[in-house]
Amino acid sequence: MRKTIIKALIAVSILFASATVVSAQKNKSEVSVSVAGGLSTLDYEAAFGNHKNGTGGNFGIGYTYFISKNFGLNTGAEFSLYQAELTQDKFNNVSRSLVDASDGELYDFYSSVKSYKEKQNVTYLNIPLMAQFQSGEKNKLYAQAGVKLGIPVKGKYKSSASEMVNKGFFHDTENWGETQEFMGFGTFTDYSNNEDIRLRVVCFFSADFGMKWALADKLFIYTGAYLDYGLNDIVKDSRNQNFTKFGDTTEGLVPLNNSVLNSSIGYGSNTLTQTLSDRVIPVSIGLKVRLALGL
Repeated sequence: MRKTIIKALIAVSILFASATVVSAQKNKSEVSVSVAGGLSTLDYEAAFGNHKNGTGGNFGIGYTYFISKNFGLNTGAEFSLYQAELTQDKFNNVSRSLVDASDGELYDFYSSVKSYKEKQNVTYLNIPLMAQFQSGEKNKLYAQAGVKLGIPVKGKYKSSASEMVNKGFFHDTENWGETQEFMGFGTFTDYSNNEDIRLRVVCFFSADFGMKWALADKLFIYTGAYLDYGLNDIVKDSRNQNFTKFGDTTEGLVPLNNSVLNSSIGYGSNTLTQTLSDRVIPVSIGLKVRLALGL
């Protein structure tokens, strides 16, 4: 009899626990869409010039599973845009050593650039893993913190200058070349260039906080502030690349330039002496709105 009573109590306990779990599943998760905007920039220390932060934001979808009334786990996907700009009044006599393809003669290429401007635009697909805390009855205070994995989608830089003056000093003949445009020499006005930036996967520390407003029985809107801070350098290429470079056309060499994010310059010698930027970190801070539906 005793064993029967124990078995019956166990069976009732299991049924009660099952019923509790099923009941607790009501509104235990949310799906959401969100938009955010504000300062969304590439943070780096430039060796020369004036670095300006840019604006941007993100758009995403999310899923939150609530472990309890006050605690939940959030994931999803967000497309995020980061922008920055660098301006420099002039680069004088930036040099590099080259070889004339026609006769193998060594020469030093010198480039002077006026009113240089470079804009960088970077897009990432960010996947968050966040812990959420909320407190209150109908309307709730909330806070989230965690990490995001950023997968690069696109990176571009657009550079321009009011004037670029190129010339070359040939060692064997000890002569200057200043007008041979097929070798990239000469004065070029209204210069521009537009190329890709190769990017790494990035890990962010992320947090946001604010209010969760109940619009209806299962409909909520979150309003608050957010921060995404990159934890590693996103530039994939070596910074030992020459700032000045060339593109080949049917008319000869066309002067171009690498981004300040992944290049170095030398002055008056054949040795690269100065990287133009240190590590590049994506950073966002601003306001965020999230519309959520309880399941």
